[in-house]
Amino acid sequence: MRFNPFAAIAAAVLLGTFARPARAVDTIPFTEANGGLIEVQGSVDGRPPVPMLVNLGAGVDVVSSDLGRRFVAINGKYVSLRLTGERVDLPIGTVVTLAIGGVSIEAPHVGIWSGLDGTGIDGMIAATAFRTVTATFDFRNHAIVIEDAQTFPERIRSGVRIPLVLQDDLGIGLGVFARFDFGAGKTGLCEIDTGSQGITLDRTFAAAIGLSPGAASQGRIASIGFAGAPATAVAGPAVRFADLIYDCDVGNSFWTGRAFTLDLPNRFLYVSTSG
Repeated sequence: MRFNPFAAIAAAVLLGTFARPARAVDTIPFTEANGGLIEVQGSVDGRPPVPMLVNLGAGVDVVSSDLGRRFVAINGKYVSLRLTGERVDLPIGTVVTLAIGGVSIEAPHVGIWSGLDGTGIDGMIAATAFRTVTATFDFRNHAIVIEDAQTFPERIRSGVRIPLVLQDDLGIGLGVFARFDFGAGKTGLCEIDTGSQGITLDRTFAAAIGLSPGAASQGRIASIGFAGAPATAVAGPAVRFADLIYDCDVGNSFWTGRAFTLDLPNRFLYVSTSG
């Protein structure tokens, strides 16, 4: 069989139009949209990129109704609860590829959520995308870095290691939790939620640990940091009080000017405390 140079060139051009799989090291730039949410450019099945959020609290990857109609092959249904307890019924299925920043990510289940319609955001990338990789969320340089076997040890060398609690729902949804310290020996199990801008405490939990929010919807607490890791504490943060399904929800304001490395395969998070 003779080599056809024109066919080879055509194949190379064709391959170049598709997102590449995650490799070491990949950097995915992001902007802070809507007051601090992580916005990236995402693509479904190699189509032109659209705005998406990286939302570790989403549970499952979702796309808007428009993208869902065109690209999601529906094969089931997934029911989840929003942070405030509202039930969400999602048609779920598969797509050929899902990419953010030109990097293909794992997306075995993709839901269709009408809540995105008309928002200017066409998708949300959940913690499920990071099940089998280590990734650094760098809020100083506005980038998500997919680490490899060489960069990962160096990245976490000076970081503070935090054990994680993963809420795996039927192998479809995934939530990321850790225990946080509110001072005076008071702790709570909080969701790490990059789809949230601030810090929210469940009203009942806040009262139980002596914060006494009363009827207030917001206020300040003395500090918040990871339990057993005082170097991670933030002093005097503003918080909201609401009726939640968890103790608390920790959003991106906690990470301002910092970075963390998510190691879901080993259930750890590493917090960078250096500037």
